[in-house]
Amino acid sequence: MTQAAACVPPAPARSERRISAATVGLYGIGEIPITMTMVLLGLFGLFFYNSVLGLPAPLVSIGFAAGLALDAFLDPYIGYRSDRMSSRFGRRHGFMLVGALTLGPSFFLLFSPPHLGQVSLFLWLLLSSVAFRVSSAIYRIPYLSLGAELSQDYDERTRVIAVRSLFGLLGTAIAAGLSFLMFSGTSLAAGDAKMHYARYPLLGLTFGLAMTVSGLLAFWGTLSHRDRGQSPPVIPPRRAFFSGFLLAMRNPAFRSVWLSFTTFFLAVVLNAALAVHYFTWFVQIHNNRYLSVIQISFAAGAFLGVLCWMALAKRAEKRTLYAAGTLATAVLLCCASLLVGPGHLLGIGNPIPFILGHAAGGLCASALWVMPASMLADVADQDQLATGLRREGIYFGILNFGEKLASVGSVTLAGLTLHYFVRLVPASPTQPVEVTNRLGMAYGLIPGVLAAVAAILILSYPLNRSVVSQIQQRLEQARPRHV
Repeated sequence: MTQAAACVPPAPARSERRISAATVGLYGIGEIPITMTMVLLGLFGLFFYNSVLGLPAPLVSIGFAAGLALDAFLDPYIGYRSDRMSSRFGRRHGFMLVGALTLGPSFFLLFSPPHLGQVSLFLWLLLSSVAFRVSSAIYRIPYLSLGAELSQDYDERTRVIAVRSLFGLLGTAIAAGLSFLMFSGTSLAAGDAKMHYARYPLLGLTFGLAMTVSGLLAFWGTLSHRDRGQSPPVIPPRRAFFSGFLLAMRNPAFRSVWLSFTTFFLAVVLNAALAVHYFTWFVQIHNNRYLSVIQISFAAGAFLGVLCWMALAKRAEKRTLYAAGTLATAVLLCCASLLVGPGHLLGIGNPIPFILGHAAGGLCASALWVMPASMLADVADQDQLATGLRREGIYFGILNFGEKLASVGSVTLAGLTLHYFVRLVPASPTQPVEVTNRLGMAYGLIPGVLAAVAAILILSYPLNRSVVSQIQQRLEQARPRHV
């Protein structure tokens, strides 16, 4: 018997491969904290500290980027540690519990700074951002890894990821819609309520509590499956964390997913970081109820998109669907700069094009929620055949390492763009015309080009249904037989 065969964990029996709807649903709820984080920090992080509190945009970018950078390097290591963990909570659940309990409080602190000078405010942002990102990494990587190991069936994996994505979109809709409704009304003072500090601590408390509760539900709901990944095999000392990282990056299938996903995420985070600025000054939609509907329309389109991608994945290859969704998203992003704005075809102040455009964008971009994670589960099978190890944790950790690198790059780029290219005036309710015109360019065209590059990068992904089936057959043949 080879070492690889000896290390292969037993597969679940065929009758167990379709996971119960209750388990899949409770697992899916755990995606809500992740998408809420993406939406709320993307929409309000830069805007709150720069336009509301007056902290210069480059300093805001540094504050958020520091937390993201630490998170980026923590992700692969947490994945590696959870792959090796052996406790009464299994490999993943102990991390999930700690992360869920600390997510909410750290998010509240991030949006509740006391009245401080610029230096002290920057330090508050820096420390609270780091605390939140560490909590997020401890929860997120084991949670994502758990989803990849719940089933070994090619299509069942897509089902698990799709249900998780639907709950993630529910979190997106709640975060995007409810957050803007919190700013409806101007009883605090005349003008746009988003420019007032007092609403933001409530936002932090409400959504921080929602993050912790949904994370704990996912922990509890999947606790009976804590041994599904089996006890981790003994990993030889030479395959320590850094060598495992390099081994994963040498995998061509994983590398193509990582490069495409990272590039696409760079595009969407840059777009989200400039969204509130774009709507406030470029297209001049100030009614927060309209903005709420616009954001909800994206989630509604994405909800429909996940169902479509899940159905199409049974008939088409994951790579093809991912590329199609990414390229269509690129086109829509460019349209936001070329068709909307003063003197353009769709003009300003009209929410209808944005409601329709965001619904279409959600339909296309939702491929990002479904396909890469499902593809990574297949990559883990290929890796197991080559190494004899189940390493979902480190693969999802490295994927999220790329996501955080992209977030660092996009947040930094957004801050520098606002300060040096757009030349936005901090804490000002009005902006010069030339500022708004440059803002319109930055919001759509740059992210659109990046999304198109991401569509090209995924074309080198080599795994398909036939190849994965052959890999799984060979894994089955290599498993030890017990009499």
